[in-house]
Amino acid sequence: MKYALTLSRWHKVVERINTALKERETSVKKAFTATTISPWNKEGIEEKAAIIARRAADDLALIETGARAVAQVRAALAIRNAELGIAARLAEAEAANRAVALYKSVIEGQDTDMVRPESVRGLPVALVGETDPIGFGRRAAPTVTLQTADGALVESLRERLAREQARATRLLDEVADLNREKLEIDVPREVLEIAGLPA
Repeated sequence: MKYALTLSRWHKVVERINTALKERETSVKKAFTATTISPWNKEGIEEKAAIIARRAADDLALIETGARAVAQVRAALAIRNAELGIAARLAEAEAANRAVALYKSVIEGQDTDMVRPESVRGLPVALVGETDPIGFGRRAAPTVTLQTADGALVESLRERLAREQARATRLLDEVADLNREKLEIDVPREVLEIAGLPA
């Protein structure tokens, strides 16, 4: 049956089908490889085994049909996403968010205990380090964290941060709008129930 759904709804359909297929895959594996009985319970075992095998065979057929349906939907989504430029926008948004994370890290990493390189010479010579934790009486050399990012750079990063955050938000909003586009795809009847689609 053909269904015209939004791109985001098709993603949900694929997710539902995959969840149902995983459950059935587990059942099929168990039915065909781990069905056990008690040795004293021999009455009617042939019929029970036939029922278990039949259910597993039905599930196996559904898994095969469902996997093909998922591939078909994903392929149609990939083509439509490419036509609409969704993947390109997502890639740009990812790049913007990566830059945002770096800028935030540098900005938030600035500390009042940092010393500008030109101020290092003014530090007291008698800075004493911590005692060696092993107990040999040595002192660890003191360390000073240099502030290598000057104020202009930090301010520039703040501006870039705001710009990249806005760009990522704009791109993701565009993707959300594009995902409202409808796409018509033919779904096999056998998969309708697990896809959550009306018959």
